Amino acid sequence: MLAELGVLGRREATREGARRFREALEDLGTTYIKLGQLLSSRPDLLPDVYIEELSRLVDEVAPEPFAAIRAVIDEDLGESAFVRIDPEPLATASIAQTHRALLATGREVVVKVRRPGIEEQVRLDLALLRQSARIAARRSDTAELLQLEALADELEIHLLAELDFVEEAHNTELIASILERFPALLVPAVVRPLVSERVLVLEHIEGEKLTAAHGLAPEQAAELARAFFRAYVFQVVVEGVYHADPHAGNVLLTPDGRLALLDFGLLGRVDEDTRRGLSLLLLAVAQNRADDVADLMTGLSLTDIHSDEAGFVHDVRRMLPRYHWRPLSGIRTGEALASLQRLALDHGIRLPTSFALVGKTLAQADTIARVLDPELDPVELIEQEAVDVMVLESARRLEPNRLLAQLYTQLDPLTRMPRRLGHLVGELERGTLTIGVVPTGLDDFEHNMRSIANRVGAAIIIAALLLASSLVFMAHRAEWLAIAGFSLAALLGVFMVWRIARTPGEL
Repeated sequence: MLAELGVLGRREATREGARRFREALEDLGTTYIKLGQLLSSRPDLLPDVYIEELSRLVDEVAPEPFAAIRAVIDEDLGESAFVRIDPEPLATASIAQTHRALLATGREVVVKVRRPGIEEQVRLDLALLRQSARIAARRSDTAELLQLEALADELEIHLLAELDFVEEAHNTELIASILERFPALLVPAVVRPLVSERVLVLEHIEGEKLTAAHGLAPEQAAELARAFFRAYVFQVVVEGVYHADPHAGNVLLTPDGRLALLDFGLLGRVDEDTRRGLSLLLLAVAQNRADDVADLMTGLSLTDIHSDEAGFVHDVRRMLPRYHWRPLSGIRTGEALASLQRLALDHGIRLPTSFALVGKTLAQADTIARVLDPELDPVELIEQEAVDVMVLESARRLEPNRLLAQLYTQLDPLTRMPRRLGHLVGELERGTLTIGVVPTGLDDFEHNMRSIANRVGAAIIIAALLLASSLVFMAHRAEWLAIAGFSLAALLGVFMVWRIARTPGEL
């Protein structure tokens, strides 16, 4: 598998290797299933066949005995919190399982309960993964470029957040408030105060999993698909907070023709500058502006002198037109972002990890939209939404608090400029001005100089061994020592010739 992923050697990725990798992650349990789900958002790290296989990861395990689940509920919420709890779970996963229940008020609810002992197991797994990523980053430039340590940190943040149901309750209410402007979408209400770190009680929503046999009229399905996709674009580019796991199991079609979103343990968040950059990037992709796409991506990324920005721009110009004037049945919205991720890595450009999660989320959202309306064009839809996004962005920037804060941030350095200039002139007059220069990009030069020094030193040692062995042999004393010296010199000489032959260039 490591050879298929290009870590050790090089071998073409196979469906069988990807399947075995997925099954191994499922066997290893919670942390590794979540790792696989996170890796499925990284087409810059894994071949397409692995990405496709990891998207099928099944987070289903045997149910925990109801007695253990009931003990957690009673300990956190009290024995009288519910009139009835169904012993048969609605769903089981590696972190938690859910049961239907009835409150004393007659309200039907769903109780989500964390599995006993799962937190200790997750923390141990995370410690092992963190250590492995740290070792790999120290020993491999490729691992550093792929930001394996950042990937491990991101996995830890996501998993620990999913373990805390107080955090999930907050996430649920936050997304519900964001989606109020989309009446076609529904989020279950949190039943407070029945919330703890291990137990979460939510409103029960009747619905069925969304399938191609949804039974909706074509016009209604198309409108619902548009609303669903627009909602996710809005979350990413306007709010910067989004439901990051909209797969088919977390979306229900209600009897009144709405879509109910479930499971908010995983929320994506991007900072203000990244959010603004992503919104402009999606618009540039939708409008087929390759140069702007490349500029925006390099602005979001980490680059150095080894980054091939010119080559990146050239490849973006070749790639971008293929995503235009095609229906959703022909492309995936996340496909464009995935291709951009791969191009960036190929040209030594390191994208933030949040970029990968945004791409995966939009890819999952357009998969749901495809079930409802296979002819929806998400690229065209993003362009149509551009006006609303720009109006909202402009209104947000003109809010008094934001405007004053931005003006102060820009003006504060200017007010300190005269004092800094005076200090600089004073240093020049006294002749005490010092300028520090830090050389960069000399790693290869330093490596070559060390190699040359090592080889010259080895040559001197070999020559000294030959001369000393010859003198000993000519003295007719300790001939065995002379033979040992000749043998050692021969071995060292053969080794040096082998090393030189492996080095690119002339002998």
